[in-house]
Amino acid sequence: MYLVAFNVVSAVGWAVVLALTVAAITATGNIGPTYAQSWSVLAPVQSLAALEVVHVALALVRSPLPTTLMQVSSRLILVWAIVARFPSTHASPIYTTMVLAWSLTEVPRYSYYALGLLGIHPPPWLTWLRYSTFYLLYPLGAGSEALLAFSTISEWHAIWSIEDWLKAAMVLIWIPGLYVMYTHMMRTRTKVLGPKKDQKQDRPKAN
Repeated sequence: MYLVAFNVVSAVGWAVVLALTVAAITATGNIGPTYAQSWSVLAPVQSLAALEVVHVALALVRSPLPTTLMQVSSRLILVWAIVARFPSTHASPIYTTMVLAWSLTEVPRYSYYALGLLGIHPPPWLTWLRYSTFYLLYPLGAGSEALLAFSTISEWHAIWSIEDWLKAAMVLIWIPGLYVMYTHMMRTRTKVLGPKKDQKQDRPKAN
């Protein structure tokens, strides 16, 4: 039941992030700063995703370790090495588009996994969302991540520390990283939504 609880908590957490972000956008009438409304929930919810690497390493879920590690680590760097460290990002609309892309991706994903682990066949619309929204949301999310990181370069140290070099390296691998994630999802989508779809594909093992 551990994986069920993990996915339910993650789905609810990202749903709260999405609701707070949308509420902030609605209140202002534009895609402006939403850090004040979303950060207190976003930071712990995204940090919780570090456990996904452990799940893969322990073979609790059927996902490739490299792609899982790439996605989780890039987001954690954005959260703790960029947003948490540079207040200039808090007022950026790019922060908002990044959070929207993340939350719109994660709510269907975690919901899909939670239902599968509970033995409930996910409805067709949820399966479609899980394996189709990446066409738009992956480029939006990765582009926002890269632009947000780039926007802080002027605030980095004159003599780069190891942390600065790590952030620069992450910026440089965003494009190839997006390609890896994108093609992985395209292959998975074909397996799940293709003519011979198998709903057990890409589903975690039940405890």
